[in-house]
Amino acid sequence: MTSGAATSASAVDWPKTLRLVPGYDPWATAGECTFDASAADRAVGFFAEMLVHVKGEWAGKPFVLAPWEQAIVGNLFGWKRPNRTRRYREALIYLPRKQGKSLTASGLALYMLFCDGEPGSEIYVAASEREQAKLIWDVAKRQVLANPLLSDSCTVYQNSIVIESMGSSFKAISADANTKHGYNSHCVIVDELHAQQDRELVDVLVTSTGARRQPLVVYLTTADFARESICNEKHAYATKVRDGVIEDPAFLPVIYEASPTDDWADPQVWARVNPNLGVSLSVEYLERECARAKEQPGYQNTFRRLHLNVRTESDVVWIPIDKWDACRADFLDTPRNFESLPGGATKSVPSASPISSAPSTVGRPRMTLPMRRTS
Repeated sequence: MTSGAATSASAVDWPKTLRLVPGYDPWATAGECTFDASAADRAVGFFAEMLVHVKGEWAGKPFVLAPWEQAIVGNLFGWKRPNRTRRYREALIYLPRKQGKSLTASGLALYMLFCDGEPGSEIYVAASEREQAKLIWDVAKRQVLANPLLSDSCTVYQNSIVIESMGSSFKAISADANTKHGYNSHCVIVDELHAQQDRELVDVLVTSTGARRQPLVVYLTTADFARESICNEKHAYATKVRDGVIEDPAFLPVIYEASPTDDWADPQVWARVNPNLGVSLSVEYLERECARAKEQPGYQNTFRRLHLNVRTESDVVWIPIDKWDACRADFLDTPRNFESLPGGATKSVPSASPISSAPSTVGRPRMTLPMRRTS
């Protein structure tokens, strides 16, 4: 996302731009698919020529895609199968917070609604809560109302955008999977995949695309915690596709993330995993948040997960491991004796068990406890 005036979409260097997706080469698994530069140009041009920013300092200015966003849109709409339908059916867009995901997602949905030529297309944006899904839909509504060509071609209702002549619609939906089994989805955008409590809604929506010739399902999310979840499942699958472990030419893996071993306080790491740094996300903001994480250990995991897309073991850190390690040396080097009290004792202590600590060769305290107290 840039704030400048619209530029000619045909000026895009597609062989270079398409490879901006981190660690992924779309040509490696293309097989019989071919890249149609004119189709990619049309999709990218739609953003710059038909859509505007609707919030903040750039409100009213053309929505010109940044090169990393052109890579996503160009790959999704430029690649064609031998039957001329789109190559990609699914995409994971795995980004830290404040990268302009909602604006880009609204543009994808509107392009599918107005330009894909699918009769009776059903386009849905879903999330764990309807209010979250409405964030993308509301952006799309404002983009439509800001363009007379678009607004004259459809009817904007309270919860839907409808093209009556095509029988097509775009809606934000709730997370209740039980009410979605009758859908015939052409495009589904699942926002904040990490917030899904289970896989049911995602599975219902994905299977609702089966009757369409060239459906598209896009998952938008920041990192989840380390747990069993549909978000982590999709991330694991996308990573294997990116790395060539799984060959799935219909899945586009767009993964921006730091590794657990990266220095989370390094501005170069911030720049690598936040493609919109300096545009929708300021360097000053990250500097302040990083300083906060250094002073408040409980915020460290929040910073790493939301701003660097690192999957963390828990929501907060009670004490940083480096500080824990720094204060354990004296304890490890000096044998000590303690007494263990029964956990349920409150007023009287009927017995106590001796515990001894001794230096450990593996760097952790070694405790010796008797198996049973006999006297």
